[in-house]
Amino acid sequence: MLGLNKKLKDLQSKGGSIKVGLVGVGQMGSSMAMHVNSIAGMEVAAIANRDVNNAASILKSMGFSGKKMTLIESGKKISSKNRDSEIIKVGEGHYKDISKAITDGKTIVTDDPGVLTGIKEIDVVVDATGSPEAGARIAFSAISNKKHMVTFNVEADTTIGPILKRMADNAGIVYTVAAGDEPAAAKELFDMADGLGLDIIAAGKGKNNPLDKEANPDTLAGYAAEKGSSAKMMTSFVDGTKSMFEMACLSNATGLVPDVRGMHGVKVNVDELTGKYSLKKDGGILSRKGVVEFAIGDVAPGVFLVYTSHLKIIREELKYLLFGDGPNYLLYRPYHLTSIEAPLSVARAYFLGEPTIVPMNGLISEVVTYAKKDLKQGDKLDGIGAYTTYGMIEQHDTAKGENLLPLGLSEGCRLKKDKGKDSPITYDEVELVYKSTILQLRRLQDGMEF
Repeated sequence: MLGLNKKLKDLQSKGGSIKVGLVGVGQMGSSMAMHVNSIAGMEVAAIANRDVNNAASILKSMGFSGKKMTLIESGKKISSKNRDSEIIKVGEGHYKDISKAITDGKTIVTDDPGVLTGIKEIDVVVDATGSPEAGARIAFSAISNKKHMVTFNVEADTTIGPILKRMADNAGIVYTVAAGDEPAAAKELFDMADGLGLDIIAAGKGKNNPLDKEANPDTLAGYAAEKGSSAKMMTSFVDGTKSMFEMACLSNATGLVPDVRGMHGVKVNVDELTGKYSLKKDGGILSRKGVVEFAIGDVAPGVFLVYTSHLKIIREELKYLLFGDGPNYLLYRPYHLTSIEAPLSVARAYFLGEPTIVPMNGLISEVVTYAKKDLKQGDKLDGIGAYTTYGMIEQHDTAKGENLLPLGLSEGCRLKKDKGKDSPITYDEVELVYKSTILQLRRLQDGMEF
């Protein structure tokens, strides 16, 4: 990504900018909205959020001027407190009015992602929702409108990423997961080690929250408030589901696999990584090389890669460079900058036509559905970061062979039979949500060759 700063400044000097359409103004989205507008050669031209009035209020609280926003009024009326902004009613000719507003330097705010993805001035769409179903709809619409697609939504990516990439390739645009989160940060280490011909043993992330598979939004309400996060998002962190999705994303982009279902996820400090994440014959816990993992301890908020080399001269040089006596060595990045780094993916897609991290050849791993508590026939599964389920990473071929239900398809499904706590849920044990976009795309993907 070297040189993108110069490309952005050159674009600005010529009076241009990359126009970003952002969906979702939660913790990630609101941060990115402010950050993008501070970067030379880049601007947020449109924002979509489920509640247009709430989105406008959030943007105002961050310093956006009401007079610099144009709100799209659809089914829900614009509240009186937001009437200081220009209002455009959905209807014939409203895209012409939207184009004029963008030309005038205003930011469009709408409750309909379909309006955002259809705006011809938008260059890159960014999904900051975290919902698999929303992610599927946003990506499908953006790609259909030939917009570059950058997503934080690893939940959707690990479910239907391969077909989204295929669609984007066919459309001549970029689909990618965003820079800044752990999968992209870890892939930077992987690309370096793999490009240098080093022998990769394990790559992964640090987890800085306690692991509690029984966690739910009620038990974590106070903790989430302290951290400035939603209780649902915090639940997906603490019950381990988010780490499963992130490492499945890394797996699909690199070919690395989980050593065991759910990974080992041991408590370990940075200086213990090379010993713990090594083969059993070398005193570690792994049964194979080339795995994805997570570690609980001071590794967070960083990412790591454990590697070795069969060349004696390389091992001697690594010792000289103070990487230790071997046989295993560590690459460690002690940070990831989440939404702060994501604009790099926007610029990379726009200028270079390249993704940051994307499934390389179909699914290698995915996240399967487990019962968080004893469930009864007829119970509705409530999705990621809630009360009924959590996720476990597994190799795709194994999950397919056991007919395991991907967690990204689970929300809204009803159980056909009782399920015990901590047991996996299969396709034939649920009534699927047949009208969902993500299920339809998954079925198409399952019928494709990669």
